[in-house]
Amino acid sequence: MQKFYFDINGWFSTQPIEGRETEIAPPDSSLAEGFAWNFTGYAWQAQELSPKPQELPPAPKAPRRVSVGAFFDRFGVEKWGILADPAPAVQALVKDCSVRAFIDLDRPDLPQALGLLTQAGHVIDAGAIISAPVQAGEMP
Repeated sequence: MQKFYFDINGWFSTQPIEGRETEIAPPDSSLAEGFAWNFTGYAWQAQELSPKPQELPPAPKAPRRVSVGAFFDRFGVEKWGILADPAPAVQALVKDCSVRAFIDLDRPDLPQALGLLTQAGHVIDAGAIISAPVQAGEMP
C-alpha cells in the first residue's frame, strides 16, 4: 500500500517522514496557486497557504541620548576650558545643556551648537563627539 506523508503542521510532503504518514491519498495533485493539501488526521483538505510576510519596516532607531555629564566628558581635557570659558556663546551652550535632562546626539542643531565652541577657539572633534556610540555608562 502506498504511503503519503505530512509534516508536523499537517502539510503534504513528498519526502518520507517517519511517523507522519497515512495510506489516505490526497484527492489530486492539482491545486490552485496558493493552496496546498493539509492532513487533518482523517482526511486531506485543500487549505490556503499563508501569504508570505511582507517585509517589515526597519526598526526605529534607538534614541542616542547621553546624560549631560557624559556629553561634556566627550570633550576630553577640553571640557574644563569649555565650562570655564566666559564667552557669551559658550556660556549659552553650557546653560542650554545644563537645563536638559539629557543630550540627544541626533538633534539636528547639535553640529551647529558645537561649531560655537570651535569658533570660540576650543579644539574639539564635533563629528566624533556626535557619532561615537553611546556607552551604557553615558545613558541618562
